[in-house]
Amino acid sequence: MIEEPGRPLCPRRIVILEEVKTFLVDFPDGLLLNILPAELHARVHIPGSKQACVFERAFPEHMEKLAPDPATPILVYGAGASLDAAVATAKLLGLGYLNVRMWPGGLKTWRSAGLPLEGEQPNTPLEEDCVPADGSYELLPLEGDIRWTGRSSHASHYGHLFLKSGRLLMKKGRYGPEGTGEIVADMCSIVADDLAGSPWQRVLLSHLASEDFFHSALYPEARLRILRLFPLKVGLRRNIQGLPNYRLQGDITVRGRTEQADIPALLRPASGRLTLTLRTDLDRTRWGVLYGSSKFFRCLGMYGVDDIISLEARLVFRRQIRT
Repeated sequence: MIEEPGRPLCPRRIVILEEVKTFLVDFPDGLLLNILPAELHARVHIPGSKQACVFERAFPEHMEKLAPDPATPILVYGAGASLDAAVATAKLLGLGYLNVRMWPGGLKTWRSAGLPLEGEQPNTPLEEDCVPADGSYELLPLEGDIRWTGRSSHASHYGHLFLKSGRLLMKKGRYGPEGTGEIVADMCSIVADDLAGSPWQRVLLSHLASEDFFHSALYPEARLRILRLFPLKVGLRRNIQGLPNYRLQGDITVRGRTEQADIPALLRPASGRLTLTLRTDLDRTRWGVLYGSSKFFRCLGMYGVDDIISLEARLVFRRQIRT
């Protein structure tokens, strides 16, 4: 770095690919720092790199071991097309390091330039393909569940219910694999987590199972029939954590009544499995659950109950391999 007259030496620089290629030669005592998680570093990294994950709370402690001298020349890189290197650089400067270089290009640019990589699987993509494979998938009931939240004018309750069975069939569609299938939930398994250990838990669960609500003795199952699970165009370009990349259109059957549903969905493939996350608010009165609804009753007082039930379903499927 060149110090301009009357201007202090800047402790940070943005470097280009050519400088990264020669960094460890130009600075034999320097630290080429990969700030991605350890498992990704083990899989693939630029030769000569050391690792300290910027997302870990112990990042300062890791850096103290890697570079105890604050004057150590450090060149930071991450995935590329990401803020990770910039965040790590800011943290390093805040920790008192005096000679920090940042390379925004990261592994993405290094790989695109055809330069050598090291690691256990250096030729594999840094991120898994977010497009699920075609085929049949079986629900793993014990690895997912349905979370519910209900509210009234004076309280709210939350809990979960268990899954019984399900299936999903993925086939080629216009913008990527589309799905059909069915999910079955056990309405006799409703749990109120917020009242765990309280004598009121049994009272609430008994009420939810009664004719006032879900009449679970007569209707022990709820079903989601997936008529079409289709990808959003933008969602297939990149699997952004937490944002819907699919949409589910289907029918929900509760208390023997079937109503249509249109729900945003997040579909994540990994190692022969699919995880489907659904978050939605449903008006219970559409399925004939009328207790305490101000749409149908007046002068409810403390017995008023909100019509909307919030649901979050986490559904895990395993691909069935034909033999």
